[in-house]
Amino acid sequence: MASHHRLLSLLFLSLTLSISSGEKPVHFHFYQHKTVSGSNPSAVKVVKGPIPLPVGPYSFGDIVVVDDPLTKGPDPNSPLLGRAQGLYTVMNSPTVEWVFNIVLTCGEYNGSSIAIMGRDEIPLPVRELSVVGGTGAFRMARGYVLLKTYSVDITNGDAELEVDVYVYPAKV
Repeated sequence: MASHHRLLSLLFLSLTLSISSGEKPVHFHFYQHKTVSGSNPSAVKVVKGPIPLPVGPYSFGDIVVVDDPLTKGPDPNSPLLGRAQGLYTVMNSPTVEWVFNIVLTCGEYNGSSIAIMGRDEIPLPVRELSVVGGTGAFRMARGYVLLKTYSVDITNGDAELEVDVYVYPAKV
């Protein structure tokens, strides 16, 4: 038991020293385009929840799979930087639970991904999710994501999010 506590203390000390040493995160800025409507959606409801929510096309318990483009600017035709691939579950409030990867498709980190999960309370102006790992340059990464709603169509669920990722690559 004592060795378990020593190990946890060493891990905490290592993390504290790493963050307090002035280590700077890698910062990414994207616009995520979630399209539910039309003939070529990037988000598809795969499970229909039993309880309709009072606003929009969603129900409590819906599960939506996403493969959203991430672009440099808010225009969907601006340069593609990667994709947001994963899913979200709709809660019994204007909140979703995200589990997804940012897959980078160009630049220095092309082929690497950043694993993200967390609670997105949609009405808040800025929401924070956790970076829980990644692949390639971001294997065992840590950090956070800030989401802002750039635009939304309440009737069909289409939305554009402004996404800022702050990720500390692991030193392995």
